Amino acid sequence: MQPPPRKVKVTQELKNTHTEQMTRLHFKHQTECDLLEDMRSYSLKKGQLERDYAQALQKLASQYLKRDWPGINPDDQRTDYRNVYAVWRSYLEGTVQVSQSRLNVCDNYKSQVSDPAKTVRLYKEQQLKKVSRCVDSGS
Repeated sequence: MQPPPRKVKVTQELKNTHTEQMTRLHFKHQTECDLLEDMRSYSLKKGQLERDYAQALQKLASQYLKRDWPGINPDDQRTDYRNVYAVWRSYLEGTVQVSQSRLNVCDNYKSQVSDPAKTVRLYKEQQLKKVSRCVDSGS
């Protein structure tokens, strides 16, 4: 026959349950903050890679646009694409425009993802500190 179960004080049981819940809450919070930080870090790195690529592409296309090709006047604004030189020039100009729009997208990406993720993470940490202080002072 087994001995009767020991009676645990209700307050001690509640305290243990509370401690366990707070531990889980801290873990969940830390995991969410880590995810936000990863998102922010990723977006910063991706934005920088995109920016580097766009700048290199723009530089490359600009170098080829500076060349003189027979049959094309650089100041000519015609849309007559009867020769390969005019098509090539048009292609390079389009590449410069696309790379410029990529640069603009990089700036927007940073402002729309990275900065808000940092703000949310800091807000979550502040809220957890407030809750922790209230709980600790109430114990």
